[in-house]
Amino acid sequence: MTGRSLHSTNSRQGSGPEEDDPARALPRGWRGENYYGQPPLKNPQWDWKVSGYIAVAGTAGAAQALAFLGALRDRRAFRAARRNANLLGLAGMATGSALLVADLKTPRRWYNMLRILRPTSPMSFGTYILGAFGLATTISALGDLPAVRRHPPLRRVADGAQVGAAVSGAGAATYTAALMSATSNPYWAAAPGGLGAQFATSAVAAGAAALALGERAGGRKRIAERLEDVAVTATLAHIGATLAAGRRRRQTGVEPAVADSARKSEAADLVIAGAIPLAAYALSYAAGRRAPAAAVAGSLAVLAGSFVMRHSILDTGKRAASRPEAAFSLAQPRHLPGTQRRRLTGRSK
Repeated sequence: MTGRSLHSTNSRQGSGPEEDDPARALPRGWRGENYYGQPPLKNPQWDWKVSGYIAVAGTAGAAQALAFLGALRDRRAFRAARRNANLLGLAGMATGSALLVADLKTPRRWYNMLRILRPTSPMSFGTYILGAFGLATTISALGDLPAVRRHPPLRRVADGAQVGAAVSGAGAATYTAALMSATSNPYWAAAPGGLGAQFATSAVAAGAAALALGERAGGRKRIAERLEDVAVTATLAHIGATLAAGRRRRQTGVEPAVADSARKSEAADLVIAGAIPLAAYALSYAAGRRAPAAAVAGSLAVLAGSFVMRHSILDTGKRAASRPEAAFSLAQPRHLPGTQRRRLTGRSK
């Protein structure tokens, strides 16, 4: 939160040494404005549980959407992928919910978020997206049981739930970017469109890679290769989204405030979530006939990169919250939307 008044570190405790946790203290030697010796923004307490939840939800949600789209083109060929997507959705909801509740410290906080719907709140809206995703995935998964398939009314309900699982899955894969961008954290808020593109492309790549691994395990080579092609395309798009988001953060002056961490985050993203899986997939293509071992390595690298990307962005955002210059750079009128900027500077009619 921004304080009511700002004070110079020359007269307060900011000139002293850092605390044990650098994310909670002012940078060493900082002499600029601050809030009574503290950074102007509260440090987010999210850790690996949140980045793990975001990665798991993104993979499961994108897998449901991709399997549904594939089934629209060739229902018979994607039948196994649809079943695997349901299993991924169930596993993702169970794992993601456990990580989210662990971060919230008590299940009651999760239940309380379901008491009210605020369409303007990404957190409130996202809670209902996750709820819809879990319900639709469960019904769709029940439709895979032979006893359900033998009853046409139940089969139609389950098939209809696949649509809901795909739509809500796409939301589950991307809403976390809107949630992070809507906070006051300067690193996350500086490039909302870029962050959304990063999360969306990474989720599609991870979802396709997870489904491809399932198809490889089941001996369905043709569908596995089609899904790997999707993972390659999404990974290339992700590299572009990462570069665009980094350029936007530099333009706002946010990234220079956390230059070392931001460079490491971007490099880790481009290498682990980009170059390594692309190199592995390229090796599989170079073999003439698609080499299974290299293709599997590429898919595993995509899944690992999905978590690394989200965790590095989360960690860099926490560091940016402790840098007053990052918050003040983003708060300048030139970074506001046009209407708000004109109103603030007195140029509106």
